[in-house]
Amino acid sequence: MTTRKNCRQSAHYVSRRGKRGLCFLLFALVSLLCCTAGFARTRTAAWVIRFDVDSEKKIDAICTEARKSGFDELLVQVRGRADAFYRSDIAPWPESLSDAPPDFDPLARTLSQCATTAVHAWLNVYYLWGDTIPPKNPSHPGSPGQPWILSDDEGRPLTAYSEFDLKRNWLEGVYADPASPEYRKLFVEVVRELVTRYPVSGIHLDFIRYPGPSFGRSGALGREFTQKMGIDPRLLPEHLSRDVLFDWLYGRQAAADRVLTTGALYWKEMRAAQVSALLHDVHLTIKKYGGGAVTLSTAVFPDPGQAYLENGQDWRSWATDEQIDALYPMAYFGSSQRVGSQLQEVAAGHKKGSPVEMWAGLGAYIKDSGQIAEEAQIARNNGYDGVALFSLGHLLHGSEPVSTYTDAAKGFTSNASGKPVPL
Repeated sequence: MTTRKNCRQSAHYVSRRGKRGLCFLLFALVSLLCCTAGFARTRTAAWVIRFDVDSEKKIDAICTEARKSGFDELLVQVRGRADAFYRSDIAPWPESLSDAPPDFDPLARTLSQCATTAVHAWLNVYYLWGDTIPPKNPSHPGSPGQPWILSDDEGRPLTAYSEFDLKRNWLEGVYADPASPEYRKLFVEVVRELVTRYPVSGIHLDFIRYPGPSFGRSGALGREFTQKMGIDPRLLPEHLSRDVLFDWLYGRQAAADRVLTTGALYWKEMRAAQVSALLHDVHLTIKKYGGGAVTLSTAVFPDPGQAYLENGQDWRSWATDEQIDALYPMAYFGSSQRVGSQLQEVAAGHKKGSPVEMWAGLGAYIKDSGQIAEEAQIARNNGYDGVALFSLGHLLHGSEPVSTYTDAAKGFTSNASGKPVPL
């Protein structure tokens, strides 16, 4: 009632004191400020995969749609398979761009055409290659023989895996070993080069994790653990369920089981520390070379326990220690109820008053705008700073206008005249 009264008073004041044209303009501005003050605006972002920025035509279409639909930020994939969709002296040029014009620079073009939208450089960290046929460039980070290639429990490098091996182990492809100091140094140099050459708004890290619990135990870190603890990590339990953890915590395990569970927890912490060490180095590099304007964000699994125990992704600690500026839990799959429970769990563990932003990563590529509206509302109810949709390219070629998704993410719907109004 107070807001409406203030709006009427402002309109009355304007109608008496100004000229007719000025009155109308001021009335519109004051009405907008007064009458919409109660609606919190949800920021929106979209992931843009590398195949949607592999030509000038595609980039122009992406940037035009980003402006039209009102996205605040774009997370643009510029390192998909340990390559560079930009000009680099460190990372190789993508094989998919072998026929591109010699002066084509996808990132530079995106920054130019999307100048009104904040562009974050999205980099896959440990995921190096997604094919059983090795890269044509023998110096590619995912080529066989590189010192950082991750191995399985039998010491077999992932570069030797067949397509069947990859599917059997639920692997996307070849990964770097997070325990490799050589790879950590290489990746940090990649980030340093990027932030010093291109005016990106942020660095966005994905695949910053082990691919699963059974990898890394046969390498140098496994040998170090064996030397320190007197037991091969391959003899420890691979999976630790909630029941096992509670039994361990409350002393309900037999002595031998307690020793094995304790060893497994030490191993998982040692493994997670390798991933966190890379993140820490990237954080320091951005602070040193980013001029204070470049942010650091990470896309993470929404279940913090699984992310830590299975993949060495200790994102709770990253946020608590403020090693990152924004967190993007990827809650893509399942019903709105399932997505909502994941978003609620992330929010419940988020430190009150933390400067680390929370962005709800939603699977718009497999859901209609109505589902996204439901999930975005849950995110708003739980204090999220924004909603990120995967992905803009999928939406651009979908059956619904992209704007219906951004309106849904922001908490708006369209009235009879087609204009967005609050839900």
